[in-house]
Amino acid sequence: MKRLILAAYALTMLLVPPTSRANSQTPPGGLVNFIYSYRLCRGEYALCAASTCTPDGQTIEVNSTNGPASFPEAACTCPVYDGFAIADVNGGNMKGDCKVPGRGQVWSLYAPKSNIPQAINNWRRQPIDTAVTLQLCSASENVGATFANCFSFACTLDRKRHNGVRTATCFCPLGENLDGTPVAADTPIVTPAGQCNSAICTQHPVGAPYPGAGAAQNQCLGTP
Repeated sequence: MKRLILAAYALTMLLVPPTSRANSQTPPGGLVNFIYSYRLCRGEYALCAASTCTPDGQTIEVNSTNGPASFPEAACTCPVYDGFAIADVNGGNMKGDCKVPGRGQVWSLYAPKSNIPQAINNWRRQPIDTAVTLQLCSASENVGATFANCFSFACTLDRKRHNGVRTATCFCPLGENLDGTPVAADTPIVTPAGQCNSAICTQHPVGAPYPGAGAAQNQCLGTP
């Protein structure tokens, strides 16, 4: 079961073979494209993989396979990095390319990292405090409609650092799949947030749905 869930997470966030596309930047090896419009963008970006979020009572419009769709919105504080990261330039609320959303803003993108500063540890940067650990949140938690999907959404750079860590506030939909469709409440999710503290499952963690987990209970899956 653990291997299947880890594989699903990798397919959701990482499995993007090289091909040729325009309007993006890339290191040697070509651009990135998969089922959607995945590309490598270069520059500053927010990495929300290990974040939890707070609903703000607003709605957010996202790109979907059937046109714009609205979801409940949450605010997520995420560390900022500089370099190459994966984007879905036609997903989230991106506009078809890697250009920054506006002055003082960045996109929330994805890059695989084994250590990410986290609010749950007061943004400390020791390896034990930043270690990324995947966990499965079970269908019985009914978190399919309350987890956050921050992939390819706009963020505003925060004026102040958190314990020395540069961060951005990202506005992300709750209960949204990568294709802009709703996720059923009783869908299991996989999240890198919380360092395997199952209480995080109900605190709007950033994650990805994994219906293939069926009725499996909450469990720590280890490092990605």
